[in-house]
Amino acid sequence: MPEEANSRLLKELKFQLAVTRAMLGTLDLDQVLYIILSGITHGEGLGFNRAFLFLSDEGRRELKASTAVGPASDEEAHRIWEDMESQRLDLPTLLDAYETSRRDTRTRNLAQRLAGFSMPLSASAPPMTEKSEEVPVQAIVARCAGDKKAFHSNTIKAAYHPPPAAGETVVHFARLAAVPLMLGEEVIGVILADNLYDRKNVDEDKVRGLTTLANLAAIAIERARLHRRIQEMASLDGLTGVANRRHYEKRLEQEIARARRTGRALSLMVFDIDNFKNCNDSHGHECGDLVLKDLASFLRARVRAEDLVARYGGEEFVVLLTGGASGNEAYQVADKLRQYIASQSLGGRPAGEITVSVGAATLGPEDVEGGLLFRLADQALYQAKQQGRNRAVMAQPE
Repeated sequence: MPEEANSRLLKELKFQLAVTRAMLGTLDLDQVLYIILSGITHGEGLGFNRAFLFLSDEGRRELKASTAVGPASDEEAHRIWEDMESQRLDLPTLLDAYETSRRDTRTRNLAQRLAGFSMPLSASAPPMTEKSEEVPVQAIVARCAGDKKAFHSNTIKAAYHPPPAAGETVVHFARLAAVPLMLGEEVIGVILADNLYDRKNVDEDKVRGLTTLANLAAIAIERARLHRRIQEMASLDGLTGVANRRHYEKRLEQEIARARRTGRALSLMVFDIDNFKNCNDSHGHECGDLVLKDLASFLRARVRAEDLVARYGGEEFVVLLTGGASGNEAYQVADKLRQYIASQSLGGRPAGEITVSVGAATLGPEDVEGGLLFRLADQALYQAKQQGRNRAVMAQPE
């Protein structure tokens, strides 16, 4: 075997070994994705300028932009390459640098620009030729997923136009390659990589390396997804589907640490169904279960995705507001939720028959502590009950 070919093969094997070892070392899905895309873009890996990952949803009906690695502008490209040169980051070191990368908000610029990307997994690709001047990047992804094989072009240019409401600029692609992520005969995603900035052509060796990595990546992604599903099942309340008390307590510790680190306040609301025993006694436990399910559903639907809704026990639910709301803002949220619940039918009972009382508390980053936060909210809840129920009370700091 010629020396040059032997050297190239050795480099490929070292790259595959480094990425495989890194992927097998974690079950965290986000970290697995970081490892995959970092391997694609590092000079000791495949050396693409940028890499994008489009993953299917749980039902495998839709592809969405999951994450991206690489610069979002010419200026950022030069900064990244200069940083890597000065730090002399070899591939194993970069693959281990997930936590550092996660804390650097600049690394999310590219992914944020594609945040609105969504397309049916079954979408058909419009006709394309090597003379096509510019096509929607959705066409490239659809062709790759539909054909279930790699696609590359050094002449076709693609673009993603974000929704106007997103306020993001157009993302351009050139000298690109796309490969499907396959589990058996099923497509679970697409990797797209390009050389927009250094304008190097994509050759067959790069496409072969990308395909090999995609085969390894599909298995690692599915393994991490399965682990995440098992964790989520263990953290949910079996009846209502919201977080259980154990998960709430673990998440509370995390949010307290984040509040102290970022200097933001943390707010907690405790909800209790008024006269719930009477509901069970009068209409049966089946009706009571439906009331609990409906209340959980209403709470989850009317708070932000990053906030936490959990069943604390019995007919008590907690809502953890993680966005740094002030005490007045937390009270307004609590009272609006209370009013909304009072206007709805829960468990099939007439609207207004089932109501809740709410206690809310807010602590600043210098004072926040889990036991104190819950005690203040619980004391406020007791006051709401004493004052006639179906009301919200804001705790006063001790």
